[in-house]
Amino acid sequence: GVPVNSRVSSKIQQLLNTLKRPKRPPLKEFFVDDFEELLEVQQPDPNQPKPEGNQVNVLKGEPLGVGTNWPPSLLAALQHWGTTQPKAPCLTALDTTGKAIYTLTYG
Repeated sequence: GVPVNSRVSSKIQQLLNTLKRPKRPPLKEFFVDDFEELLEVQQPDPNQPKPEGNQVNVLKGEPLGVGTNWPPSLLAALQHWGTTQPKAPCLTALDTTGKAIYTLTYG
């Protein structure tokens, strides 16, 4: 027989072992079947803090004046107002007393 270099042979064997392994892990490793856990009613933790304060309700503002030149979708409207009036208030968050604490602008 022909003498075989054991170093080359081990590198070839290592390459073959690498190629035999799957390139991606099986889907089972990523999928967690927790459907049964979702159906179980979880008991609240007795040590969990209880909510405090008054319940917050949504305030209804004045109705919008609908014109014929309104954009066809919310995304188009945000794009339009963001380019034409970037400093105009878009959304305002109120605290429990009704005072404005955050104001989001279109820009």
